Amino acid sequence: MILIVILQLTLVVFVHELGHYIFARLSGVQVLSFNIGFGPVVWSRERGGTEYTLRLIPLGGYVRLAGLDESARKVPKAQTYQGQSVFRRFEITVGGALANILFAWLIFYGFLVWREGIFLTGIYKSFYVLLGMLLDIVRSIRALFTGLTGLSGPVGIVAASVLAARNGAVPFLLFTALLSANLGIFNLLPFPALDGGRLIFLLYELLFRRKPNPALERWVHALGFLILFGLIVLVSIQDLIKL
Repeated sequence: MILIVILQLTLVVFVHELGHYIFARLSGVQVLSFNIGFGPVVWSRERGGTEYTLRLIPLGGYVRLAGLDESARKVPKAQTYQGQSVFRRFEITVGGALANILFAWLIFYGFLVWREGIFLTGIYKSFYVLLGMLLDIVRSIRALFTGLTGLSGPVGIVAASVLAARNGAVPFLLFTALLSANLGIFNLLPFPALDGGRLIFLLYELLFRRKPNPALERWVHALGFLILFGLIVLVSIQDLIKL
């Protein structure tokens, strides 16, 4: 059961990173690596200048884009993230969230077609269901600004996934859609280390017609990551107490 849940979380993360990857490639940005998991590499293959890897800890993932780190690989500026227009970088940044939301919609649409046999009307109905879900997610995220009550960390998510899996394939798939939409919306929060944090810097550049200091931006994201990690730990402790 736990293996199934890990595969579920890996799939949702894969969809998110695939969104970044697709928009980066469409913009001509060189993707240095596409990583599923963290930690030591257990499998890798290089193709087209991109290293595809599976890592030991199957929780999370990331893509490395040319121009976003201190990679020694020489890449023409036109093929780097920083070498793109602010609008191209906006597309790449929100690509992960868009992919997660689209994936959630596809699950709902497939469910409606399977259950009710509706194809055309199912498109609109599934969008309506997804919109209601997104609004619920936005309301629940308010807990970030009012306290930790109501938030769930990795422990709570795994527990809920296991419960959904025990109830059958359909509840498990619908919960997968919820996770995907949740990940997409959460990543758009204007917080450092999240996609929404990068959007704030892009907005600054758009308004003031100049790029922020790269070193400062890296420092802010690093600090945000530490804060986010601490928040995850606190919420996970809260989840363990509830169990």
